[in-house]
Amino acid sequence: MATTEPEFYFDGMAVGYFVGGDGPRSAGSYRYEPYRGPGHYEMQTLLRAGGTPRCSYNAEGERVDFSVAGCPEYGVLDLCDFKCGPHEPS
Repeated sequence: MATTEPEFYFDGMAVGYFVGGDGPRSAGSYRYEPYRGPGHYEMQTLLRAGGTPRCSYNAEGERVDFSVAGCPEYGVLDLCDFKCGPHEPS
């Protein structure tokens, strides 16, 4: 699916994309459109087991890493612990 909204990844697998423009860069709740696939499944499985999935997306030459603290409702993630650095191509 082609989108200009930031697609994010967990453990190298696509999870979904953030809705509404630029990707998040600070703690808070954010809307996203999940993909049906192993990335979203594995991230949610870890979250339900009490873990804190670490995800990332690339934007404007930067890699943005963040933690998923919760999923209060379908299509919304609580994010925290942001770190930005140079994007390193695969």
